[in-house]
Amino acid sequence: LLSHFSFLLKIEERSQHPLDCLHKTMAFSVLPQYDSALFETIHQAPTFLPFHENDESVRIIVFVAASITLFQLIMLQIVKAQLSKKNDEKSTSTAAWKASYQITNLVVNLTLGCLGIYYNLVLIPRGEEIRSKILGYEHVKLFALGQIGYQIWALPVGFFFVGETTSMLIHHVAVICVGSVSAFLSCGFRYFTPYFYGFIEISSVPLSVMNSFKNNPGWIKSYPEIYSSVRLIFGISFLLVRVVFWTPIFWDFFSLASMLLL
Repeated sequence: LLSHFSFLLKIEERSQHPLDCLHKTMAFSVLPQYDSALFETIHQAPTFLPFHENDESVRIIVFVAASITLFQLIMLQIVKAQLSKKNDEKSTSTAAWKASYQITNLVVNLTLGCLGIYYNLVLIPRGEEIRSKILGYEHVKLFALGQIGYQIWALPVGFFFVGETTSMLIHHVAVICVGSVSAFLSCGFRYFTPYFYGFIEISSVPLSVMNSFKNNPGWIKSYPEIYSSVRLIFGISFLLVRVVFWTPIFWDFFSLASMLLL
């Protein structure tokens, strides 16, 4: 596990101005020229990553899911202790599960989002060669493993204790499936995972706060200005991260994925 975190200690060899990094992130990608010889070599790669790597990945996923579960259970007991002073046992249990669920979501999304921002603005080079974008970057596989572990935790908790909507439960399953491609397959497009599995989660931080307000209508009446500000922050961050910044990066990914299918 420590070997996967070693890349966090790498020192950037050349300094980059933050605005230059942001400009690169927003720059629209030009459709790459299809190279049949290059994609032929990519098609010859094994379907799966080496067994020992995938075995370690499974262990990391289990570790992530267990760690998040432990954190959420600790939050659950803390919230229960606070709510039990004001409410009956049944309402306390339901409210505590929802509150601890949102707290856990906030912490996980903030962690993934901050790591994703750092990687995209500092460590991930623009203009990387096509082969590396599709087959390489195994050292950032932790974003995929983290997302899979996170969703494995969220799926049963959301279904049995929080009462999540069907669309959200489908979302959890979909992320597990998509993340597994990056985690276990050779053609995992891991170059894009710091953004798709990390950076975009920063917009989910205000969403967690907003959902907490919705679960506690009294907060909205008591703190309407704060609730309005959180909604505004969520709307702006969602548009920037999942529309403006997303579009050029997704276009780059989609064009390469389409060529791989030819």
